[in-house]
Amino acid sequence: MPRDLVAIGSRVAERTRDWPLGYWYWGDAIAIDGLLAMAQVGQAKIADHVLDQLGGWLRSVPPGYQDALAPGAAIAQLVARGDLPEMAAERFLTAIDGLPILFGAVPVLEPHLPQFRFGLCIDAVYHLPPALAALGAHRDDQRLLARAVKVAVEMLSRLRCREGWAHWYDAGHGRNNGIPWTRGAGWATLGALDTLAWTRGQVADGQLRELAQEILATLSGDQQASGHWPPVLGRHDLSSETSVAAFFVAAALHPEVTWPLEVSALLSAEHALLGSIGDDGTYLGASADVLPAWDPISYERFRVEPSPWGQGAALRALAAMTAVGAAPPPGP
Repeated sequence: MPRDLVAIGSRVAERTRDWPLGYWYWGDAIAIDGLLAMAQVGQAKIADHVLDQLGGWLRSVPPGYQDALAPGAAIAQLVARGDLPEMAAERFLTAIDGLPILFGAVPVLEPHLPQFRFGLCIDAVYHLPPALAALGAHRDDQRLLARAVKVAVEMLSRLRCREGWAHWYDAGHGRNNGIPWTRGAGWATLGALDTLAWTRGQVADGQLRELAQEILATLSGDQQASGHWPPVLGRHDLSSETSVAAFFVAAALHPEVTWPLEVSALLSAEHALLGSIGDDGTYLGASADVLPAWDPISYERFRVEPSPWGQGAALRALAAMTAVGAAPPPGP
């Protein structure tokens, strides 16, 4: 295991501890997932912090709509290991089952917020299907596993647009916003792959597997020379959004990726990822919270700031690199 990569991962994990989590929001789940991924590749003490955060949620945070954005897949795994009580999984699933349905089997994850109550963000492909699949595996529940695949496929179907997959589908408009947000493609491909890790050999998941391959190939074909991606597919005139490189690396090295990939795209993304990590472990250059919009400028011009989703995506990528023994590419 490369010593430098371990040190980098430790630094990013330590920085991620600065965000107190428990009143869940978009992007929090991947921070928890990333910390657990690092714990699984040799930094076991990080798991204690995750358990402290989730234990605080169970003890101190009243049940509410925000539970729908809890890190359900991580909760399911920790319950299965006996590190969290079964009530943690039950609380998450109760929150999900109490949500209104938007279409098919897809619920509205934030019905209490005006900006989100009639639509679907592509981020949800990461949040919900893997959680349902992990819970289904924990409970040996074929219906939950099948539901996870169905939800993921239905989400991606409604979000598909001409250039790729849109950030937002709105029931009021009856269509998506047609803006192929690259970080959204990262959320979607990693969420699809995480779901497949639980459903393989259990339920029919061929359509979702094909979608994961298609999204990853779409990203691979639109990489900038720097190894990063623009915030919108095809817009290489725009500034880079660095979290996409982290998502791409985590997805490309995912155990469920069994098809050939462009190695040069992966190596370039790894180099871009490592170059975006500050000395204090902050993942730099990731866009701030991106809210649903119909104006492309909202995606093309973005603020950057440290965030749980930037940290989490970087941790997942670093954990994947560590697991396969990938050494950091040489500097310029």
